[in-house]
Amino acid sequence: MTTTPTAAPPRRSLPGRRRAAGIAAAPVALALLASGCTTGGGGSGAGGDGEYSTDTIRTAMIADPNSFSPLNASGVSAYNVSSMLYGTLLYQDEDNTTTGGLASEYELDPNGGTLTIREGATCADGTEITPTVVADSLQAFVENSRQKEIVFGPGAPSFTPDDAAGTLSIELEQPWADMERGLTLSETGIVCPAGLEDLEATAAGEVEGAFSGAYTLANNQPGVSIDFELREEGFTFPEYSTPAEGAPAKNVNFAIIADYNAMANGLLTDTLDYATLVGESMHRVAGEEGFETSIYPATAMFVMFNEREGMPLADPEKRRAVAQAISREAFNDAATDGDGEVLSSYVPTEVACAYTGDLPIQQDAEAAAEVLEGESLKMIGTQATGPNGAGNSYISQALGEAGAEVDLRNVDNTTWATELDSKPEGWDLTIMNLLNLSRTQYGGLSQFTGSAPEDGGRNSTGAQRAEVIEKVNEAMAEPDEAARCAIYEEIQTGLLEDAAIVPLSTLPAQPTTAEGFSIRQFNGTVSLMSMRITA
Repeated sequence: MTTTPTAAPPRRSLPGRRRAAGIAAAPVALALLASGCTTGGGGSGAGGDGEYSTDTIRTAMIADPNSFSPLNASGVSAYNVSSMLYGTLLYQDEDNTTTGGLASEYELDPNGGTLTIREGATCADGTEITPTVVADSLQAFVENSRQKEIVFGPGAPSFTPDDAAGTLSIELEQPWADMERGLTLSETGIVCPAGLEDLEATAAGEVEGAFSGAYTLANNQPGVSIDFELREEGFTFPEYSTPAEGAPAKNVNFAIIADYNAMANGLLTDTLDYATLVGESMHRVAGEEGFETSIYPATAMFVMFNEREGMPLADPEKRRAVAQAISREAFNDAATDGDGEVLSSYVPTEVACAYTGDLPIQQDAEAAAEVLEGESLKMIGTQATGPNGAGNSYISQALGEAGAEVDLRNVDNTTWATELDSKPEGWDLTIMNLLNLSRTQYGGLSQFTGSAPEDGGRNSTGAQRAEVIEKVNEAMAEPDEAARCAIYEEIQTGLLEDAAIVPLSTLPAQPTTAEGFSIRQFNGTVSLMSMRITA
């Protein structure tokens, strides 16, 4: 069941307006917001000295999260939930930089480094967040999360806490230049001791003491809504180089809305204050009075194959035929109404070292038909790939025109992300709609190289590609950016020649806020920790 929030009278006209739902506007202390840090202090949400129209932000997510724990989060809904409930050591900031979160100071390099844990930080149950607490959580991340390699590389990291000094030292088994960016991922959110004691209950959202972030879970109605409440003390917001203006909300209410046009309706009818829109829904709100919008490439979309033994697309000739059957331009029209950027790689062009040249396999429908005629293929796709999965439908149609018999399943995003890894026998190809929050090369590569999910990795294809991993390790240890990019170009062109993936396009997204609310995006990712009430 999906639902939109109960309609409320418009709130975008007068500074002194109030909610009809009976929530009185409360004052806010702006002084605390200047630094972006509220560790150890009282609540900094709407509720101090200044007048704001509300203390609540109403927003939406496209599906229920698969988990309330960052250790096994999968899909955008789970990433959103983790970022609300769990603080990370670092956060992304402007111009591809990072800034402090639970770490107040840090010195990191590809071999490791030292972080100073912020004084006064506590868990939701009052437990002090010490270096030992952080080390235990990161060790649990290493042991349980499929994102481990993105953050720390293939080796085993070691964590040495010094509670007296307030520091945590990290030593990597082999150099990994992406570690600093990796520590901004919501999956590395610090799970407090109460949460580590019962991982199953934590994943169900039943252990309030697990939370280390600014918010706690106030209410969860599957298929309907998820509500968060700002903590009174012991939390921190990111220390952005340009401080966020306004007040963090005391309450953040997410409606579960599976259709982006329904989200646009919520904005236009004043039942939502913020939503990230894609596709046709963007155009319905862009330019409307009373809204602020921006556009960024939220995901990179590419065809990915199940290459496990015995699966039909383990055969490179058949994968190349799939590539020949597809028009990237036609896919972009179907999935994004032409608003996306046609890609030549598995990452957007904004990511360092992205390949932007010609594809080695060009469209050739006749050649594709010679190979694919009569081939039975199972395809699973997320409905987020264009309006109601329109991009998936185009790929299925193009392969059908080449003679393949395609069984397409369009499912919600959480089901897609879960079944892709948990039911490898159930699919032959998919469109990876990759939310590469680390904005790194390996953030894309890890979806189809390295360890498979059944072995604790992220690689849904099952093809390890040891030669690619060897080159990645070489790149991670290379201090010179030009030399590093040369390695990554070799990797990308080799994968394209092998049809390991078929690049398609970006999926542009439009963060949209009603008047009186704001949110920011850094390096192609929206930061929920930057949501503010501004009027």
